[in-house]
Amino acid sequence: MQEKTLIHGIWKGACCADRADDSNKLKLLIQALVPVQTSIFQVQGWSADPSVMPDDIECIPGISLGDVLAEELDAHVPYGSLVIVRNENAFANISHAAGTIVGEVLLHVIGRGMFPLVDEDSVLYALGLAYYKAAQSDAMAQLGLEPAAFRAGLSAVLAQYWAQPADADCLFLDTPPAILSVHRLEHDGVNAVAPSLAALMNFDSKLMLNQWTLRLKSLVCDGLAYVSMSAVRGNVGIS
Repeated sequence: MQEKTLIHGIWKGACCADRADDSNKLKLLIQALVPVQTSIFQVQGWSADPSVMPDDIECIPGISLGDVLAEELDAHVPYGSLVIVRNENAFANISHAAGTIVGEVLLHVIGRGMFPLVDEDSVLYALGLAYYKAAQSDAMAQLGLEPAAFRAGLSAVLAQYWAQPADADCLFLDTPPAILSVHRLEHDGVNAVAPSLAALMNFDSKLMLNQWTLRLKSLVCDGLAYVSMSAVRGNVGIS
């Protein structure tokens, strides 16, 4: 129901393009982490945590969020983009906020319905693990990203999705959530198919959400299929 809250904020005049003190740094971080076109807006009284919504979500029957923002705020919201919503205050920790945003973006990627249902959790875990590792890359360090804070924000979003403890700091350290065990995937197997940040971002231009989702499908699913089949062969004694 977040989109309803956003619409009410727009109609009350409480929403505008992001102009918080840390807006430029947030844009730089998101541009370095997500190859999808994004628009960032601030809403007075929004929660301390940012939220992410696809522009094509129908906030009013037959009318997309992007259309409402374009009409009411005269904002340029590219088709197929992501809308990030935050409050008017600078974040207490912008790296944590970036982790929260990436976690929500990954949930929307999975929610597009382009992955086989049986693979959704494994794909989400592999992508989350990829960003968990990317947090300590040289490229992100140069932008001032704090790995621990970013990972905490990312893990909090995904832990809530999997109904894990809210303080599940070790979500990507040892053993994947129990739900992944039905696929017979060990941590090392998922780790092997988690793409690098370079692979996640290796595109000539900004993509639409569906375009990126399709590319992630080819990037991750083939590897998961191989790991899963390897596990099956091992279980039946075929070398």
